Amino acid sequence: MRSKIAVVLAAAAALSPCFAQADGLSYSYLDLAYVNTDIDGVDEDLDGFGLRGSLEVADNIFLFAGYADQSASVFGSDIDYQAYDIGGGYAWSFAPAADVYGRIAYVKAELDFPGGDVDDDGYSLGVGMRGRGAQQFELEGALNYVDFSDGGDDTSLGLGARWYFTDQLALGVEGEFGDDADTYGIGGRWTVAP
Repeated sequence: MRSKIAVVLAAAAALSPCFAQADGLSYSYLDLAYVNTDIDGVDEDLDGFGLRGSLEVADNIFLFAGYADQSASVFGSDIDYQAYDIGGGYAWSFAPAADVYGRIAYVKAELDFPGGDVDDDGYSLGVGMRGRGAQQFELEGALNYVDFSDGGDDTSLGLGARWYFTDQLALGVEGEFGDDADTYGIGGRWTVAP
C-alpha cells in the first residue's frame, strides 16, 4: 500500500508545474463507459457498462453517484454483477488546473449466479489528484479503500486520462488496480464548464 501512495504523490509532485496552463476543473459531469473486470483466479472476465455522475453543489464541495452492470458466462451459466455508490467529496486546488480531492461513499454490490445471489454493502474512502497539463488533456490518479460488511476490504489504485475535443466532451481511459481484481474502462464524459 505504501508503494501505491508513493506513486500518487510522486505523480502529483512531478506534474504540478505543468498544470498552471489551463482553466479550473469542474466537478459537475456525467460519464458513460464500457468496463471490463479481470478477477484473479477466474477464467472469464466480467464486462458491461458503467454510469456515474458528479455535481458541484458549492465551492469545492461535490456529490457523486455511480452504477456498474457487468456479466459473464461461465460454463454456460450467466453471472450478473451490479455495483452502486453514492457519496460526497471536497476538492482543494493547488494550481489553477490541479486539485487534490477526498471522497467518502456508501457502496453496495449484488452478485447473481445460478442457484443463489449475494448482496453486500459498506463504505469507501478515496484520495486523489486531477489536473490538466493542457486545456484538452486531463490526468487523474487516486488511492481508494472499500470495506464491505461481509466481503472484506480492498485498497486499489485508480488511474485515468481524458482528451477533451470540445470544452464539454471528452474521451477517456481508466484503470482500477486492486488486490484481487483489475477493472478497465473506456468511455466519454460530458462536463459542465467551471
